[in-house]
Amino acid sequence: MSQVTVGAAENILEVPLFTELGGYGPFRGRRNWGVRDNLYCRVLTVNNGERRNVIVVCDILCVGQMQCRLLRAELADMYALYPESVMIMGTHTHSGACISCCDVGYGEMNPEFYEIWRNTIKKTVGEAIRSEEAVKAFAGKAAIRKKLGSRRTMGKDQHTDPEIRFVKFVRKDGSVKALLHNHAMHGVVFGAQRYVSADWMGNANEKIKARDLAEIPIFLYGTAGDVNVIWTHPKPEERHLNLEWIGTSYVDDLENDYNSCEEIDLSDIRANMKAYEFPTEPVDADNYRDIAAKLHARMDKVPEFAKLLEFIHDRMNEMAVLKDRGHDFRVIRDLQVLKMGDLSFFAIPGEPFLAVGEELRNKSVNRFPVAVSVANGDAGYYPTEEMFDMYPTVFSCDDFGAFGFYEVWFGPGLLRPKFKKNIVRFITDKLLELEKAL
Repeated sequence: MSQVTVGAAENILEVPLFTELGGYGPFRGRRNWGVRDNLYCRVLTVNNGERRNVIVVCDILCVGQMQCRLLRAELADMYALYPESVMIMGTHTHSGACISCCDVGYGEMNPEFYEIWRNTIKKTVGEAIRSEEAVKAFAGKAAIRKKLGSRRTMGKDQHTDPEIRFVKFVRKDGSVKALLHNHAMHGVVFGAQRYVSADWMGNANEKIKARDLAEIPIFLYGTAGDVNVIWTHPKPEERHLNLEWIGTSYVDDLENDYNSCEEIDLSDIRANMKAYEFPTEPVDADNYRDIAAKLHARMDKVPEFAKLLEFIHDRMNEMAVLKDRGHDFRVIRDLQVLKMGDLSFFAIPGEPFLAVGEELRNKSVNRFPVAVSVANGDAGYYPTEEMFDMYPTVFSCDDFGAFGFYEVWFGPGLLRPKFKKNIVRFITDKLLELEKAL
């Protein structure tokens, strides 16, 4: 059996002053006034002497497919990697800068920050590779004892992610070189402030380091499209208190089961990545214009959503203009599976719901599967079939910022058509096929 070595490194991801921060609605203009807590780029490498898998995680809202493809090719050339062995993802903090816009107007990319992002990743990958050493890997699950999240759904099923999935890499002297931890819950605790923050995920990472649980903690964002946090301090000036209690509760639970884990093998290193055309509904220009006009007519009836309705009205009309110009609306995205022995990762671009991660873990052929999102690109939300049934038309809900409309019908916000009802089945089936082909 080949000797497996693991590398890890981290660097602060600097955000220039007045860089726009992403999230919390269209055209908010949240320009960075300073740093509440640092954003990080963190990298883990696993090498068996023949192949190396690389996981890159940055504290940002989302990652663009084009930017990831370009950077993946550069990293492959710089460090003799297979491109499909490089996973690039964000933690989905809504208080970080953007390298791509998840929706039109939800945060413009700052060219200076984009170059900082690229260069920081290149530097950190090199440092992680140079730090590679022999370790043992232990995987486990820590139960969430105090509920942290809530489901943004009107359905009867209100359960949230019940556990933290974690893998720690332990040196011969017993010290933990790196810790991967995975949980499904949105990074929206800090709120729509004008300060940089890695949100609850960053707070948890800080506490993991402060308690000497690991030298380099790496949070892997789970399938949390329909899971928000519980705000016990709703006032904007109290949002930092949410960060503290959620971070503390999360790390308490992690520490409680930190030694309840089992050694796993990492020696069989493989990767599979393939671009797929996702199933979408056809675009009819006249229908989009008709929907836009009807939505605009409702603005006076729901004044609290007037700005959002105007935004949707404009995007619907822009979709019609694109259709008139012969635009190709196909959505082609990369799906990826990384395998390191007993450990595997399903990487999904955009925001799948909790049920997607649960199904992938249940049906995986590997011993310790982990599902992550906001990885290698973005395509918005992937609603379950239940959500399509609950919101069959654009006008099924008068609360146009609420759960249902936003997830099912907000494709035009990305200038993307609506997904077909089978989108979740399509993604899970393709990922499981990729895993079986390894």
